[in-house]
Amino acid sequence: MIAERILVQGATKRYASVTVFDRLELAVRDGETLCILGPSGCGKTTLLRAMHGLVRLDDGKVVVDGNTVASPRRNVAMVFQHFGLFPWKRVAENVAYGAELQGLPREQIRDRVSRYIELVGLKGFERHYPHQLSGGMQQRAGLARALATEPDILLMDEPFGSLDAQTREILQDELLRIYRMQPRTMVFITHSIEEAIALGDRILIMTSRPARVREIVRVEIPRPRTVSEVIAHPSFVALRDHCWRLLREQQAMA
Repeated sequence: MIAERILVQGATKRYASVTVFDRLELAVRDGETLCILGPSGCGKTTLLRAMHGLVRLDDGKVVVDGNTVASPRRNVAMVFQHFGLFPWKRVAENVAYGAELQGLPREQIRDRVSRYIELVGLKGFERHYPHQLSGGMQQRAGLARALATEPDILLMDEPFGSLDAQTREILQDELLRIYRMQPRTMVFITHSIEEAIALGDRILIMTSRPARVREIVRVEIPRPRTVSEVIAHPSFVALRDHCWRLLREQQAMA
């Protein structure tokens, strides 16, 4: 039986008179990548921030590894859509930031920074500032910073959404490669059905606001995989069409 790392139990979040999601129930399994799709405004980012302890729920709770989440945990890291890099810090300094907050010894931080900069393909750019990097390279630096904390759980808030199509596909393949080398539990928000199928083991389709779980779709495409292999797989078109019908149904109800 597969252990559940994250449990969302009866989660409700309101902003003034608007209920974003209501009595939401969800379980994320150990070692899986769960991708989340849903209409704009249904609370995907709010849900992810609640998993990380950055947002307080109005009702219900999020449980990680058997403990109710009240604040960020050391074994959980988050990658944001807009990189979140410090413009006055060089790449190596940005990557080191999370590990420094953990209070690790300097030598261990240096080793991690070097290892993860190389892993995401930024070797040679350690002394560059963010403004000297392309958008894709900035996102790689943000991913390296999260990985340098060596989290068990990685939360990703549409990290490739602002990138051009070619760079986005390259980074999708990079993330699949990293996942193959260092498996971990991931929750990945996206607006792209194709991206959700390429990266996910399961896809959560959320309803329109107040959001609940509309359906959870299994991706029966074997790993290891690449984006091109996923697109060529016999089940890809049917999966994409099914997810699109569910999303279109929710958009019509919004």
